[in-house]
Amino acid sequence: MKNWEPISEEIRRKRLTPAGNGQREVVIDSDTKNEVDDQFAIAWALASSERLHVQAVYAAPFSSGYLQRFLPGADVTHLMTADPAEGMRLSKEEAERLFRLMGKDPQGVVKDGSPRYLPGPDEPVDSPAARDLIRRAHACRETLYVITIGAPTNVASALLMDPSIREKITVVWLGGQPLTWPRTLEFNLSQDIHASRVLFDSGVPLVLIPCMSVASLLSVSAPELQEHLVGRSAVGDYLAGIVLEALTQEAARGTIAMFEKTYNLGLNDGPMEGDLPATPMAPTRIIWDTSAVAWVMNHRWCPSTLVRAPHLADDFRWIPGGEDRHLIRVVNYVYRDAVFGDLFARLG
Repeated sequence: MKNWEPISEEIRRKRLTPAGNGQREVVIDSDTKNEVDDQFAIAWALASSERLHVQAVYAAPFSSGYLQRFLPGADVTHLMTADPAEGMRLSKEEAERLFRLMGKDPQGVVKDGSPRYLPGPDEPVDSPAARDLIRRAHACRETLYVITIGAPTNVASALLMDPSIREKITVVWLGGQPLTWPRTLEFNLSQDIHASRVLFDSGVPLVLIPCMSVASLLSVSAPELQEHLVGRSAVGDYLAGIVLEALTQEAARGTIAMFEKTYNLGLNDGPMEGDLPATPMAPTRIIWDTSAVAWVMNHRWCPSTLVRAPHLADDFRWIPGGEDRHLIRVVNYVYRDAVFGDLFARLG
């Protein structure tokens, strides 16, 4: 395992102190085509230029491997590619589509990321995204916010390739579960456990946004999308469309079944035999990734506290960090109405 030289506590606390007024320099690392939430996050960031200067978008790899491991027997390959390289390519194409829908040129801004996950704990994967992140970190005037809304392969690779960028960046990552959860199974974290560990062990200033009970508050319904986005802009129509087509009774039941076996594993000590009751669902969709943009936009929408960095065990459990561990910032809640209020106003 790599022996990371510590950065100064003064720099860490400065990078973990929420920014005040003014524009922030940001890059976005995204598995954009994996689901429907990255698209909202990227479009919202691009529409918020007085607050966020989006310098680059990096395509992150994704694949069905995580779901296949933890949902044995389930046919999940039809939901996404089984090849991380294909996932990265699809992510880049989707990010470019969003730029064009918003009348922006993606050329030179949307970058290829890693075609595979880290092969080992100290082995980066070189890519245009990792090299661009290193370059922009050294060039930034103050703090470069790295909004990370996928498997952190590109970001971890950049940190392994040039640890000195830790003094110039703040990684804001949607990943894992609350530190009190019995397991931290989660798509972004579990796809590339080596890269995820780098975020906690390297000492990089890290803002962690857990999924369940925090980012999971960010759900939207069909009437909201129809009221605030449909017919108001090209990107609004696109974003609403990719969610509305997924708001089905079958999908709602499938989400509950998936959560029981992964994200919420160990939260229920009651009998788990048999199927869920066949009651009608009221489908909504969680737009998880907007949480990372929200914290950078206005930290008061996402209350957070400083804690000692946990260790990430092989069996996807958090091991509490002792006094020898550095501080990270953990988001504890999201004011959902404020986040979507701003998003709908800008994209509608």
